Amino acid sequence: MIRGSRCEVPPSPWIKEINGQLWAEEVPFSSLAERYGTPLYVYSALAIRTAFQSISQALEGIPHFVAYAVKANGNPTILRLLAGLGAWADTVSGGELFWAHRAGIPADHTLMSGVGKTEKEIEFALRLGIRSLNIESVEELEVVQSVASSLGCQARVGVRLNPHIDPHTHPYIATGIHGTKFGLEIEEAREALKQISKSPILTLECIASHIGSQITELDAIEESAFLTSLFFEEAIKEGHTPHVLDLGGGWPLAYGDEESSVPSHQAFGQAIRRGIEKSGWLERAQKHKGLFLVVEPGRAIVGEGGALLTRVLFVKRSPSKRFVIVDAAMTELIRPALYGAYHAVVPVINPARPPLDKADIVGPVCETGDFFALNRPFPEVKRGELLILRSTGAYGAAMSSEYNGRPKAAEVMADGSKAHLIRPRGKWEDLHVDPAWPFLASE
Repeated sequence: MIRGSRCEVPPSPWIKEINGQLWAEEVPFSSLAERYGTPLYVYSALAIRTAFQSISQALEGIPHFVAYAVKANGNPTILRLLAGLGAWADTVSGGELFWAHRAGIPADHTLMSGVGKTEKEIEFALRLGIRSLNIESVEELEVVQSVASSLGCQARVGVRLNPHIDPHTHPYIATGIHGTKFGLEIEEAREALKQISKSPILTLECIASHIGSQITELDAIEESAFLTSLFFEEAIKEGHTPHVLDLGGGWPLAYGDEESSVPSHQAFGQAIRRGIEKSGWLERAQKHKGLFLVVEPGRAIVGEGGALLTRVLFVKRSPSKRFVIVDAAMTELIRPALYGAYHAVVPVINPARPPLDKADIVGPVCETGDFFALNRPFPEVKRGELLILRSTGAYGAAMSSEYNGRPKAAEVMADGSKAHLIRPRGKWEDLHVDPAWPFLASE
């Protein structure tokens, strides 16, 4: 690892240094910048495949499927790559459901959660015949029943629990504690089971939970697995026949600023195993075919497999500070501004050069919050140099915007010695709004 202050640059299966410069698999980052311009998102097919297979292997011996959380990065090429690996899809909107369907992920391998599904989205999910529509309020269950009745179809539904477990992650991504908008507390979930029992068109297919993202405390994931699978057993005793135990995501990614090492996929999988063994669910699933576990990682599959390539525009010095101003901005990567998130920033040429002094690495957007790093030890760089922001494959391009009239960045997939453009760069013309409104035509 390349160290800077207490922060580190995590090792990578796809970013390597050759002759003093960084390469994306077998393609120099500098050649990608020359060909496609900057800012540029660069992904690695190798890294994505490696992460997906590692997570699946961590659950070996448990009947399971890995459902990719589409919200992390919905690029169609990434979805098609994962579909080819046998990934299921975890979706939270009609748009994500549409993307997954178009990418070739079967409806029967697709789940949908989300606290605010519209009737149009519910209808789309039911028409496709997805595996489970996970409900998050009793009122939502009533709407699903109404829509299914109007379509004259059966609706396979799931009940998403809020098990009140604090995963000790960032409060914005903690989703399984009381006071958040997600899931049903235990008594509400029991009421939902009763309503499903009474309905001739609702079938309980799934018991689900998701306590948050970037979980590093294994006790929390073990407890969540235990409580959720215990409720699965309760549903069976009430006469239901669910097939899917959905334990959500939370598989962590090492960004480089962690106080202690991030649990491995293997350790995370073992924590899940302990929880479902303790409840008796694993023994049941091994005896009865048709029961299986689903996990929903997003960040852990695509996060490390992405880098944001950017070019230094200016180096500005004040009496008290050095600013490295780059052509990427919070419009491409909002996580530092939104969460105070850490991303390693590394020069493409001579990446291991020692830091000179502290610098703020900032973008050109007219917001003080437009930064990637504050007061970070950083080497001397000059106008025109290329930098990469590491581990930006998740919640980077997916959360980008066109604020300040900035077109979307291009996206490229490196696969061995080849690189493919998987999303073209936006243009200023794309942002143009035709002023010829009807009322103007008569003037």
